[in-house]
Amino acid sequence: MTAAQPSAASAPVSTLELFLDLVFVFTVTQITSLVVHPHGAADYLGASLVLLIVWWMYSGYIWLTNNLGTGNTAYRLLMFGGMGGFLLMALSIPHAFGAAGLAFALGYLAVTLIHAGLFKHAPNSSAQAIRGIFGYNLAAALLLLVAALLPGQALACWGLAVGVLVISGVFRRESGFQLRPAHFAERHGLILIIALGESVVAIGVGAGDSAITWRLALGALLGLALSAALWWSYFSGDDERAARALEPPRPRDARTWRCGDSASATC
Repeated sequence: MTAAQPSAASAPVSTLELFLDLVFVFTVTQITSLVVHPHGAADYLGASLVLLIVWWMYSGYIWLTNNLGTGNTAYRLLMFGGMGGFLLMALSIPHAFGAAGLAFALGYLAVTLIHAGLFKHAPNSSAQAIRGIFGYNLAAALLLLVAALLPGQALACWGLAVGVLVISGVFRRESGFQLRPAHFAERHGLILIIALGESVVAIGVGAGDSAITWRLALGALLGLALSAALWWSYFSGDDERAARALEPPRPRDARTWRCGDSASATC
């Protein structure tokens, strides 16, 4: 992975990307339904596998829009197709290991194919780099299809799918991609804002039409305080530090590194 040219670093997050984030946050909300009334460790394991699978492809779309603009009409339509895949996955999550397994797998396969197809149009080295990781993404999608066809082995197949994605990271299949650090950090910050907003909505939904008692008011305010604390923990500087950490070394820093590691008397 390399940082993109500075000229592209200031491009803001588009409203289409925010639209995708809203769809994805619904996906995360659905995952919580798997552990609302857990029946054992298997429920937590299943929720973790689903989260890892969907977060992987969501991150893939962050990398995609980091490299490819969303102004082209054809690209926008394909992005809407990807959103449809994420929505189908989200609707399937409560029964992803059972009756809705096939719907989830088909949604994931669609998201995977659209992601790879769009990445091939990136105007930089990322268009070639996607070839190195697409096979792993496709293998994970096919394993989810196998899980849907073999319900008795669903959990094992999901575990293998996650394992395939982990192996792609071990072999550094993400190398060759370019990245705009400022956009990357901003995108993750915005998904956190949306998720925190959803947590406030959940407080309202939980309260429903109940009478406002001091217990209810205190619980709601404590919930808001928790969201505020989560906001503070990230947006008090972590977002800016993350963007700086992804920036390439400045020329003077690079020169210092070469001199410090070289035996040449001329440096």
